[in-house]
Amino acid sequence: MKTLRTICTAWALTGLASAGCYQGLDGERGAPAADDGDAEGDGAADSAGNDGGGDGTPQDSGEPVPEGPFDVPTSEVEALPFHVRVANLAAVAGVKTDHPMLQQLYAKRYQLGDHDYANGVAPNLKWTPEHMEAWVKALRPYCDDPAFQAKYPDLATDPTALVRVAFAREPTADELTAYADVMQGQADGAGRHRMVCLAVLTSLEFVAR
Repeated sequence: MKTLRTICTAWALTGLASAGCYQGLDGERGAPAADDGDAEGDGAADSAGNDGGGDGTPQDSGEPVPEGPFDVPTSEVEALPFHVRVANLAAVAGVKTDHPMLQQLYAKRYQLGDHDYANGVAPNLKWTPEHMEAWVKALRPYCDDPAFQAKYPDLATDPTALVRVAFAREPTADELTAYADVMQGQADGAGRHRMVCLAVLTSLEFVAR
């Protein structure tokens, strides 16, 4: 589950499934509108020849409803405060929090949930699709920065060093497989390096509490 949530965010924010991975705290998909049948309620048979019974009650096919591949949290996910995430990124890259690689994050700080009480801006820590998108866009120059690439030169072939620093643990075999999947379709080393960076640093384990 953790592995799927890890790569889901990365895919969502590179334009592959922007709204499909996670809808935020209050963003559960609404159920499709029920078919209320014929306006006269005459109980006509459906197109497959099944008798609807005239009461508008859906007929149970007896087949089990397939489960989704994983459960997406819809209430408990809360992003870490902006300044905490920036400090974590600086620690991962081995730089200070005023390093130029973090400039885009500061430029999007209010989109990323930061606050400015003096000007009436309250913190917003909901991990919504919009928040995810802003986070990934701000991380791209961070991941592409020469200082970050110099610290993790083998990231495109072995994410272990980055996972170890970002998560304070060793990566699992499933995670390594998922990161390899994320890199599929990237023609060059720079693209693979970027995708692994984004996958690790947009995971809930890194951004949320």
